Amino acid sequence: MSSPIIGVTTSINLRDYETPEQAVVMLPANYPNAIRKAGGIPVLLTEGDDEESLLDLLDGIIIAGGRDIDPARYGEEPHERTTNLSPEQDSWEASLIISAIERDIPMLCVCRGHQLLSIERGGRLHQHLPETPGHESHGATAGDWSNHPVQIEESSLLASVIGTETMANSGHHQGVADAGDLMVVAKTDDGLIEAVELPGASFLLSMQWHPEMIDQTKVFDALIEAARQ
Repeated sequence: MSSPIIGVTTSINLRDYETPEQAVVMLPANYPNAIRKAGGIPVLLTEGDDEESLLDLLDGIIIAGGRDIDPARYGEEPHERTTNLSPEQDSWEASLIISAIERDIPMLCVCRGHQLLSIERGGRLHQHLPETPGHESHGATAGDWSNHPVQIEESSLLASVIGTETMANSGHHQGVADAGDLMVVAKTDDGLIEAVELPGASFLLSMQWHPEMIDQTKVFDALIEAARQ
């Protein structure tokens, strides 16, 4: 059986790369490595590519982590700690999400991707958890990382993949406050929404933590298996 082709979104950032302040397409290597390990072929997706043409070529898609999302997408003004915004990237990835759902393409949304999915389904974010009542001590931010347990609904797709509890990593300062019409399937002890699913979708996993960073191989194995169908 041929290996499924899995697209992964990337971010364009200004870096000193060959020339000062060069626009560089970026993605942590953990993502393509995890896809290959699970038996898929990773393809890096760059902002501005036509989403319908891309999806014609893909068997599955990952909406990866990255920068903050423009709060205008959920009707709010930016918090002073909401920075490094790219409305163009938000719109492009949102179009990918919408079209992938319409086509019922297997999809994994991670961190920023999890947040953007929730926004596109009618939700909104906590813009800065360290200043959000009840979540002030949720986890490390600003380049630091911590770990915390997450409880997962037994009847969920996610539980069938990794079980009803997992240790998740945390390095984010924002989080989902409202998941819109998505089904919340996992939370932390402080009540933050950590994973959601879309009823009726053949395969859609969405999580706040980074499974590619903690070698949570079962998540990628499940995505590849769904992409083979």
